[in-house]
Amino acid sequence: MMPSLLNNSGFYGMAIDEPGENLTGYQPPQNGLSVIFFGYRQCGTVCPVQLVNLMELSQLLDGAEVEFLFVTLDPENDTPEVLGQTMESLGKAFRFYRPETHRAAQKLASTYNDFAVKQRSSEDDLIAHSAHLHVVTGEFRRRLVYTTPDLNLKLVEQDLRRLLKDKNSESSI
Repeated sequence: MMPSLLNNSGFYGMAIDEPGENLTGYQPPQNGLSVIFFGYRQCGTVCPVQLVNLMELSQLLDGAEVEFLFVTLDPENDTPEVLGQTMESLGKAFRFYRPETHRAAQKLASTYNDFAVKQRSSEDDLIAHSAHLHVVTGEFRRRLVYTTPDLNLKLVEQDLRRLLKDKNSESSI
């Protein structure tokens, strides 16, 4: 049975509370949240949908301490320059993380319970991947997961604002 069916948290996303993997060179906002998404630029399926979701979410949350981190699963083709331009075009709250190799990206994704597998059967190395959204705190604590690109963004926004509020009331105690 899925944990979300058992959990009575009142969150729209699947509530969890477990450590996430630290990303060398990236620090989520200390008193905020980071939404981590594993994808790649040449993806023609779920990535464009999730990136549009994240763009809309960033507009809904404008001014909130929330960053959106795109972790490429295709570092061989997603250069830092191209990733930088792409994130800049999405908005000021977008960052990118580029593991050294696809294998390193796969390993990192698996620490977040995501999967990524290169399918060499086609001329373009398509990557099958799960496209989940992972919400982490400044300490890389995993708090929420969204497992589909078919999201009610208003409810996601409410989840993130609630987490921010809970976090800020904790830190002021």
